[in-house]
Amino acid sequence: MSEEYETERELSRDAVADIFESFAEELRSDGELTLAVGGEHVRIDPTDPCEFEVEVEEESPRFGAAERTVEFELEWTRQDDEPDLVE
Repeated sequence: MSEEYETERELSRDAVADIFESFAEELRSDGELTLAVGGEHVRIDPTDPCEFEVEVEEESPRFGAAERTVEFELEWTRQDDEPDLVE
């Protein structure tokens, strides 16, 4: 069974930085953390160490400006006591 939490919204650069700063602060602490974007949130408990990936991509459409994407990914094996994504 696969569970997924995904959210997408338009935010200012400052708001995005606030989310990253909050996530980084919680990631440095022990135990479970909450990733919150707007009114939505998910609780996770990454292992130490975990796999980290950064991907930067550019898509060139036939017409118009190219679109760039930056994705950050953490990957780990779920522990038995880690909370479910969907409660």
